[in-house]
Amino acid sequence: MTPRPVFASVTLVLALVLTGCSSSPTTAGPAPADAPAAAAPIPADELCAYLEKEAPRIKEPGTEIGVMAQLTTSIADLYGDHLDQLDGDVIDAQARETCPDIRAELTAAAGVTSFGDL
Repeated sequence: MTPRPVFASVTLVLALVLTGCSSSPTTAGPAPADAPAAAAPIPADELCAYLEKEAPRIKEPGTEIGVMAQLTTSIADLYGDHLDQLDGDVIDAQARETCPDIRAELTAAAGVTSFGDL
């Protein structure tokens, strides 16, 4: 795959994921570290297994922005038909509790402090 289609694909996915973001300020902060797992359509153990398996591919670009794009795309792929329920803070709470090592590895490589920052 040439760089142009890859860039277009990543841009499209990022646009779709970010469409739910609001530009108006809110007073609500991020979800607490113990956000209910029931709020996530993907079980924490499935999320962690997927991140473990995909970690080498996610980190492959070698730059923070490249890793951030790969991580965002990978999470969107995992959520598939549940993109409307994708919540970075809930995903972060799941990973913080269930697989803190892979979470720390991927957030550091992406240059973010939380999956909620994606």
